[in-house]
Amino acid sequence: MRRNFVLLAAAGLSGFAALSSAHAGPAPEAISAAQAELAWRLIDGMAKDGDPVVSPASLASAFAVLAEGADDKMKAALVKTLGFAANANALAELRAARSTLAAADPTIFISKDRIVFAPAIPPSPDMQRRLKALNAPWSVGDLTDEKTIDEINAWVRSVTKGMIPSLLGGPLPPDALLVGLNALHFKAKWADPFDKKLTAEQTFFAADGKQAQTSMMHSGRMSRSFRTDGDFIGVDLAFAGSRYSLVVVTTSDAPKPLAAFAPISAWLSGSGFSTQEGTLALPKFSLEGGGDLLPVLNPLGLADAASPTAFEGFAPPDRLKGKPVEIGAIIQKAKIEADEEGAKAAAATSVEIRSAMARPSLPPIAMVVDKPFLFALRDRESGLVLIAGFVSHAPTAPTD
Repeated sequence: MRRNFVLLAAAGLSGFAALSSAHAGPAPEAISAAQAELAWRLIDGMAKDGDPVVSPASLASAFAVLAEGADDKMKAALVKTLGFAANANALAELRAARSTLAAADPTIFISKDRIVFAPAIPPSPDMQRRLKALNAPWSVGDLTDEKTIDEINAWVRSVTKGMIPSLLGGPLPPDALLVGLNALHFKAKWADPFDKKLTAEQTFFAADGKQAQTSMMHSGRMSRSFRTDGDFIGVDLAFAGSRYSLVVVTTSDAPKPLAAFAPISAWLSGSGFSTQEGTLALPKFSLEGGGDLLPVLNPLGLADAASPTAFEGFAPPDRLKGKPVEIGAIIQKAKIEADEEGAKAAAATSVEIRSAMARPSLPPIAMVVDKPFLFALRDRESGLVLIAGFVSHAPTAPTD
């Protein structure tokens, strides 16, 4: 039976999906599309471990710095993995987006990169200059030493303002050559906050038939950016200042599992939304997760790019005795909290580069969000997706 959903549109919704975005603004279309595709791949690939939450922007920023020392084959693999296909300008566009993001208002958003080199391969003077130009600080430390790992975790904790207390669980293996790092933190208020007096307990319907109570926020009727297509309905919630927004997509009839959202995953880019009168009910939620992204990303071409010259700018072949250089692990942790006033989020990514034997790649508008939903916190100006995820069961509300 169709449940009643609290989103009432003043005009017909039949042609809604065909309408152009009302706030596409300066966000580079190619980056927005690539980040939405990457977000979906990561969400889909990490869902086996529970409700996933990931940061395409954090991964992209780390890759953009590591590309500085990569050979052409590895650069192409990094670009392809990030969803840019064979775009020859992708790295330039990505670095421009990274610079735009780094120059954002630090009271709202912070993104920092860094590289820690093993003592065996300190950066050359030329590489030091290139990293300085990228605003990517570097240091040399024993990656097999607990003290170096503690220092990295302390840096992550500081940048994320404690939301990510620890990223690396322990010393890296002896063949680790360097680790590329990114950490980011976001906190902003909604452009149109929810009235706390309207927040009430409400049933959340999961796709597996389970039901649970969740704390649901409600807004009065106002103009927001909505999109519908068949049973899918989405909103693009603006934060104050309109640079950042949170896309939330759910279903207006029966709850659906993650796989059913594949056809509309491109909505995470914020495209196709249009201003419409309506009301909204959205659960307060707090979601965190993490793990190794490499098994999801390896089939996209990273494993095939391993070679003695893969990161020749960082690790010259003559120091590696002909051994292939590969990405050994991509550890990421992310967290997001949303309530009546706004949202805060953080993520951290570490990309471990190591020398090892090559490995084969792995095989390839009434809206009440009271059922599984997909979301993406994005920067409209750069097109980067800061945090994305999927909530399949009644979410836990943030603590005050």
